[in-house]
Amino acid sequence: MFTQKTAAWYLSNATATCSIPLIPEQFRRKDRALHDFVLFAHVPVRSYKQAGQWKFMDKDVLSAGRTVAELPWDRKDLVSLKAPEQEARRLDGFTHAGWRTEIEGVIHRAGAANGCHCRPPQAADGQHSSHAAGDCLLKHHQRYAIACTLPVRALVWSGTTWMIPRTLAWILDQRDETEYRLHATGQQCGGCGALSSDSLWRTPTANGWKTVCPACAAANLRPYRRELQGVSYARVRQTGPSPADYLCAMCETSRPATDWDHCHGHDLIRGPLCGSCNTLEGQGKEFLARPGSLQYLMQCDGCRARRTLPAHHRLAALRRHLHVAWGIQKCDWPLHMHVIIEGVDGGYDCTIYCTGPIAGPEPRVRAQRDVHLTHEDAERILSLSVEEGLVEFA
Repeated sequence: MFTQKTAAWYLSNATATCSIPLIPEQFRRKDRALHDFVLFAHVPVRSYKQAGQWKFMDKDVLSAGRTVAELPWDRKDLVSLKAPEQEARRLDGFTHAGWRTEIEGVIHRAGAANGCHCRPPQAADGQHSSHAAGDCLLKHHQRYAIACTLPVRALVWSGTTWMIPRTLAWILDQRDETEYRLHATGQQCGGCGALSSDSLWRTPTANGWKTVCPACAAANLRPYRRELQGVSYARVRQTGPSPADYLCAMCETSRPATDWDHCHGHDLIRGPLCGSCNTLEGQGKEFLARPGSLQYLMQCDGCRARRTLPAHHRLAALRRHLHVAWGIQKCDWPLHMHVIIEGVDGGYDCTIYCTGPIAGPEPRVRAQRDVHLTHEDAERILSLSVEEGLVEFA
């Protein structure tokens, strides 16, 4: 079997003379992926976990490389990037709007994030993004990848709209269909045998995924009652207990925990989390969008005594406050994508680009607000966030 690095090498070799913009070195299984397949362009390749490493069958990798390399490619045969009229699909509690919407989002954000003069318009006019400077877009997003393809590199501005080569559009359409099918495939609970496509039933282990329904999880695992509050992470690692004995402390649906989450500043246990919640907390970008997140972070005795948030959540706390104060109600786009904060002398310049619900008709800017925060303003917002967490904690 091929390791991920070896698989990427063979795919690069197989497509060396292929004109389709590809980035085979990104062929790897993402942590906490919702299924066991990695897509190389539109071709799904199954992954297997052996001794803690994800590997692939040799024949599957070689077949994927040949399939993509043999596709026809005409750089001048273009189709519009504009998404066809279709309803967004909702799976696992998330809205899957498709690759076209994803790329249009990149185009919308490119000007705003990089100070380009062709930033998105303030008014909602229903048109495509006015960010039509290809050089600026390429400068910042030429390595933006979807399923090991580089769609931004292939974009062409027609003068009125963005176009993309027909072959690449077909590849990404097939990729969307495959992802939808894989997400919708039912998984069988290892306890009672029930079937569901809900990704929350799946829990990562050293040997791959384990599927456990909420009923079986609740029956066999115990909820966390703060019994390790004030205990150091180093001690729990040595003496236990195992997080696998508990339910995730953040998930609303009963789900097995996989990790002991702890405050890195004070080395104190906060609680057991599933892999998804632990990753979300570690990244710090979107954790505060979860109900009860401030209360959970305040379970660290050190943070609670000093009335402070962990450093990697402070910027997110500012984004959360700005989005609540100036954004559109029920907007469920990730905060870090639509609230931009730049440090300047004396404080922060903040811009809120709010598009409303993901499942809306079109991902265009529907509200824009520029706000300047002084350092005193920012500290006040952070203090209010801490107080909110302390009230919930009590």
